[in-house]
Amino acid sequence: MPRLPPSLFWRAHQISPHAPNLLLACRDLPSTALELRWIKDHITTTPSTTTPPFLRLAHLIRLRARGLPLQYVLGTQPFGTLTIRCRRGVLIPRPETESYTLELADVLFRTPTRSLTVVDLCTGTGCIPLQLFASLRARFPSLAAHGVDVAPGAVALARENARQLGPLGAAQGVTFHRASIFSPAAGLPPFPAGEIDLLTANPPYISRGAFARSTARSVRNHEPRLALVPDGVPASVVAALGCEAFPEDVFYARILELCRGWRPKRVFLEVADGEQAGRVFL
Repeated sequence: MPRLPPSLFWRAHQISPHAPNLLLACRDLPSTALELRWIKDHITTTPSTTTPPFLRLAHLIRLRARGLPLQYVLGTQPFGTLTIRCRRGVLIPRPETESYTLELADVLFRTPTRSLTVVDLCTGTGCIPLQLFASLRARFPSLAAHGVDVAPGAVALARENARQLGPLGAAQGVTFHRASIFSPAAGLPPFPAGEIDLLTANPPYISRGAFARSTARSVRNHEPRLALVPDGVPASVVAALGCEAFPEDVFYARILELCRGWRPKRVFLEVADGEQAGRVFL
């Protein structure tokens, strides 16, 4: 990472005494000014009865200056029509995930049926099923959205996020399950064949080498490796699914295996690139 010139820190100080610290993470003045405004707005809209605003501001800026992603600093990330809570240990929702989720909602909206079931594997914050539910609940009288994740922290956070949909979403329409897709007996719902209208997943798909070479430092240092690199899957499972040459594809092999039993009407899986898509689907 290139060093920043001293003159840039001086110009940042003219924006605010706090801006030079933010500049360490933001790397340019426009981003620094924007993030400073967002942090100040966050403090204004979430008042504390125990900590003065100036101390909160200094604390949050210190966290950001150390490289902590802004979504963890503020605790939220906009996603479609929702504001998704974010927490360390759970992957931050990406803009591209938001984009295709809204596209999927548009496609499903035109489905000529009164009922709909969507299932999201490796759900993380729950952003995908929650946004689909929020977009479609007025269209379908019978709508069920399910999210599945192996990490207890992710499932707990997804359930928190469901509460913002109100009683209907939290209690009836959206369900989150803690389960491993590699262990069906350990909590994975037994969806009847043909019941699922849409199956989605943004699974761990980054190879160990790509994680070390290509991911941003803030991602490597602060976001959960479990959600990015499938190196926690036992070698015996990788071999059984025929993924020894490309172990980063193991989640797709297992998901497609599940699809043979579940027979979902539509499947949408996020992949790293065209090369991986060719290996997985062709």
